[in-house]
Amino acid sequence: MVGVVLLSALSLNTCLEVTVDDKVIGYVNSQSTFNAALALAEANSEKDYGMEIVGPYNTVSANTVHKLFVNKLTTEELSEKIDDNVQWLINGVILNINNGELQFAVANEAEGQKVLDTLFAENTVSDPNVVIKSIDFLEDVKLEKANVQISQLKSSDEILAQIKAGKEAVQIHSVVAGESLWSIAHDNGLTVDGLKQLNPQLETERLQIGQELQLTKLEPLLNVVLTKEVTAEEMIAYETQIEESAELLRGEREVKTAGQEGKKLVTYTVKEANGVALEKNVLNEIVIAEPVTEVVTEGTATLMIASRSGSGALSWPIRGRINSPYGSRSRGFHTGLDIDANTGDSVKAAAGGKVVTAGWEGGYGYCVILDHGNGLKTRYAHLSKITCSMGQTILRGEELGKAGSTGNSTGPHLHFEVIINGNTQNPMDYLS
Repeated sequence: MVGVVLLSALSLNTCLEVTVDDKVIGYVNSQSTFNAALALAEANSEKDYGMEIVGPYNTVSANTVHKLFVNKLTTEELSEKIDDNVQWLINGVILNINNGELQFAVANEAEGQKVLDTLFAENTVSDPNVVIKSIDFLEDVKLEKANVQISQLKSSDEILAQIKAGKEAVQIHSVVAGESLWSIAHDNGLTVDGLKQLNPQLETERLQIGQELQLTKLEPLLNVVLTKEVTAEEMIAYETQIEESAELLRGEREVKTAGQEGKKLVTYTVKEANGVALEKNVLNEIVIAEPVTEVVTEGTATLMIASRSGSGALSWPIRGRINSPYGSRSRGFHTGLDIDANTGDSVKAAAGGKVVTAGWEGGYGYCVILDHGNGLKTRYAHLSKITCSMGQTILRGEELGKAGSTGNSTGPHLHFEVIINGNTQNPMDYLS
């Protein structure tokens, strides 16, 4: 019994228990060993990081305890354990956004200022026509000196990437059957215009099943607000003045004086956030060239259709040999002229008129009929292609189709008819 008591007395040691934030990391013989180990750990970290350390972020302490059979650490051993368990502080800078709503730690003020300067530079342009009036952040932004953890330090590039990454992930919607821009916008709390702004690739409002639309926009963590004056040269549209002339047929027009656009220098005040215009107001306009009014003469005369004496009121729709004239022939009555042509030759209006037929017309094949008013119509048949549309106004000499051999035809040609008050007439009496 006496031996046990003696052994216990010999094994019970007074030492210092070293803790980091209440976590025991080891034991040492003396305060001097603890102090030396802490100083060595700090010196080694300064060497590793290349920064002046002001101390540990954690609470590191050494308290006297009595322990049986404890292993005492050397200065070097304790130094390593301290370095493994603490975060070191340096005299750094905090990039503080909206009074702590968001914070970034940087090594020095220059690194923090680089972030702000880069965001400003990315939202300005070097242009002699642009004058920067002001640039700032929408948020409250400050660079403040503070003790910061080395592990929390970020480079300017890392901070810029995080700021640009935005506050939320982009939401994508896949179009399903029956949906429209309006229904998608309505279901997601957007306007159609807002949905179009999020999806500038849209060229039409017609959607395809499975088509993907962006419903949200990435909002940057910092918003650069720029006010600038922009001067641009713009065109001034010219006006058109119409004059009537009895020397031209109805449906025909001639440009008497060509119109010419004017020019002006316009200075705008533009306020934008992250490159997106918020406001745009005209500050000043200077006209540097007045527009020239276009003067157009439009015909009021009607075709003389009562005469069969070759009045020459109609132009030839195509030039070529007459393969078959108007009138009776062995297989019946031929209601027009067959004019020789090659497939694809341009067929032009014999006079100005309105397209009242443009499509397939049985034996006529692809056919166009123009209504010239005053009871006169002209037909253009066996076309290979129609280049006008129903209701269109065609001017004299303007193309309406291409010659061909569609319908009841033995070869490429143009079948041309003159129809007065519903009855065909000999086109030769009206062609010049």
